Amino acid sequence: MFGFGDIYDFLIIVVLLGVQYFLASRNSIYWGALLPIGFLIWRIYLIVTTNDNILAQVIIILIGLAFLSGQWVNGRKSVKNKQKKELLKIKVSDI
Repeated sequence: MFGFGDIYDFLIIVVLLGVQYFLASRNSIYWGALLPIGFLIWRIYLIVTTNDNILAQVIIILIGLAFLSGQWVNGRKSVKNKQKKELLKIKVSDI
């Protein structure tokens, strides 16, 4: 996929998913949109500039966006849980 060999490609994907979770777990929801948009632009660029099978490229885009969106959702849930815990601490300290 990236052309560095199978193990390195796998490590790059794992690191990118970790970065996606980190960005999605920030307070601003927009940080989590950076990697999915960048991935989409990169894959569309590859479709336009190469003569690869378009169906295979579309499937790669859908799978990639599914994983990145999944990390985004998990990151947002993490932020909401942290906010709930902080609110609960504030309510307990007020009592």
